[in-house]
Amino acid sequence: MPRTTKIVDNPANAAALWNAQLPPIAIATQSYNVWLEQTTRVRDEALRFAQERFSKGLEVAAQLADCRDPAAAFALHAEFASNAAADFLQEGQKMIELMSHLAQESFAKLQQSAEGSQAN
Repeated sequence: MPRTTKIVDNPANAAALWNAQLPPIAIATQSYNVWLEQTTRVRDEALRFAQERFSKGLEVAAQLADCRDPAAAFALHAEFASNAAADFLQEGQKMIELMSHLAQESFAKLQQSAEGSQAN
């Protein structure tokens, strides 16, 4: 069975975007500007997460340097690995939610532009 993805909730909205009377360069410029705003938000989130994980790694490295017992060092390392896995899972979910929100937001902005151009 072929897999399908529902991209547009309301076909009339897609038609408004498709039938926009904007010059092609204006549509491309608006699309690029929306994309650029969104990639900046994704980049900022990724950098925030990387900085947070780096800081946590440095903290654990300092704690490991102070460990004199191999069992305590192993337990600390195991806790760090467990926390890192949980952090990465949570961040993955957060990025999926962000991407979904950004896709809906970009379509709404483009749709508004298309509807505005049809009114003129």
